[in-house]
Amino acid sequence: MKKVHCSRAYRKTAASKLKTFADGIAAGYYANNPPFTILPETLAVFLALVTDYDTKLSAYDNGGETQRGPFLVSKTALINVLDLIAIETDKVADGNTDLIILAGFTPTKIPGESVKPGQTVVTVKRGIAGELIATCEKLVGAKHYGCIMTEGALLPEWVVIDANGRIVLQTNNPIPGPTPGPTPTSVQLDFTDQREKHFLNLTHDVTYYFYYYAVNAKGVGPLSEVVSMVCW
Repeated sequence: MKKVHCSRAYRKTAASKLKTFADGIAAGYYANNPPFTILPETLAVFLALVTDYDTKLSAYDNGGETQRGPFLVSKTALINVLDLIAIETDKVADGNTDLIILAGFTPTKIPGESVKPGQTVVTVKRGIAGELIATCEKLVGAKHYGCIMTEGALLPEWVVIDANGRIVLQTNNPIPGPTPGPTPTSVQLDFTDQREKHFLNLTHDVTYYFYYYAVNAKGVGPLSEVVSMVCW
């Protein structure tokens, strides 16, 4: 079966948007180590390429055809590194849409995936001391399942889905006014391929809350209903 991989659409994107895309790679691929441990270029070199591209683009816009050559050289250098990063992302993700999005890329689409996956049903059970095991039902069309676990309180209301269809936990409450309810002591996200997720070294007598979401090439489905359990 054909796997989802990093779209190379950035090669044909508008010149003004390529820097924004590259900034997303810096905030995605380079900021998440692990799982992305191989760096085709260091972050400093990558950011220098992005800055040089932005400078050459501005010079081309203002100077006309005399600046076209240097701009094309800079663009080619940046795209070549983006291609190398896409190759490494595909190796790590191995078809996992969520990891492709995490790196900052757009996943390719698979024929037949015309809608986002729906809402799944979650169950939680106790394992060994300090362990809770969550699982969800399998959904038709889903390629990957993510799980969010919060400790001591429900998921904050300022969880959002960003422009790439990725679930994001805001570090600051963007809603005006007081924080809506208690804040979790910690939040853990599990991106592994398995529907069954094992959470270890949890605190005795503390309540944990679990939410699942399913993913395919069309994006992230809705969060499941919350399921909670007190850890032994």
